[in-house]
Amino acid sequence: MIWAFVAFGIAVLAFGVMGWIVVGHWADIRLLDPMSIKEERLKQERGKVINRRFERASADQAASLQRLGRTLVKKTRDSYRKTYQRIAAMDRVYRKVKSPFAAMAPSQREKVAAFLSEARSLMRDLKWADAERRFLEVLSIDQRNIDAYKGLGTIYLKQKLYPQARETYEFLVKTKKADDGTYSGLAEIAEAEGNLSSAESMRLKAIEASPKQPHRHAELAHFYLAHDRPERAWEPAKRASDLEPGSAKYLELSLEVAILLGDRNEAKTRWNRLRLLSDDPSRFQALKDKVDAL
Repeated sequence: MIWAFVAFGIAVLAFGVMGWIVVGHWADIRLLDPMSIKEERLKQERGKVINRRFERASADQAASLQRLGRTLVKKTRDSYRKTYQRIAAMDRVYRKVKSPFAAMAPSQREKVAAFLSEARSLMRDLKWADAERRFLEVLSIDQRNIDAYKGLGTIYLKQKLYPQARETYEFLVKTKKADDGTYSGLAEIAEAEGNLSSAESMRLKAIEASPKQPHRHAELAHFYLAHDRPERAWEPAKRASDLEPGSAKYLELSLEVAILLGDRNEAKTRWNRLRLLSDDPSRFQALKDKVDAL
């Protein structure tokens, strides 16, 4: 019996110790179960609500995208079908009129004429590089086009690219396609290089190639004047004036040569003609003074 009481007392004591321990650590024990905290439960509930809303929004968006995707697929399919139908219709039309279209395509001659016209226009605007490309395009179509070679020669000469200009002009001479412009260009190159004998020869060839061009005679006269040979300048200067009697420029040139030669009669005759053509009073008076001084 005594042992029964002892055992009971020990049990009561053990439960009492356990209760004391639980009470002493109750705050920590509460943390072991977050659901026991009201704030935590509310937070989790808010999270669940937000997640459910997000899931519904995602589902709605996915459904919307699916509907949009189906619409786009349908539109794309319809557009492709219509495009295919248009292409097929165009192809049928093209096959029926293929020969007329081919006949309407510009010929090589028309292309060359268009390029030459454009190149000359570019030259007038001093756009040398663009003009050169056009002439080269002509030669890519027609390697024997003389106008293109002449145009290239002029472009190189204007830019004082004498080696390129000489090569172009000499090609024209070798192929027997040279004209007065070709020889005039070679004369300018020779004169620039100090080869006066060759320059004079080329000037004479330019006149021979086109004897009725007054500016070629005038070029020869200017050449002689530039190198102190007025006695040689008289004939070409006079010839230029005779070929174009209404030109004040050529008449003044011949007058200047007559003055240099001291030919008062010729000078006075030409001065009387010039005063009817000249529109430069100061220049006219200066020439009159020279004539009066003879």
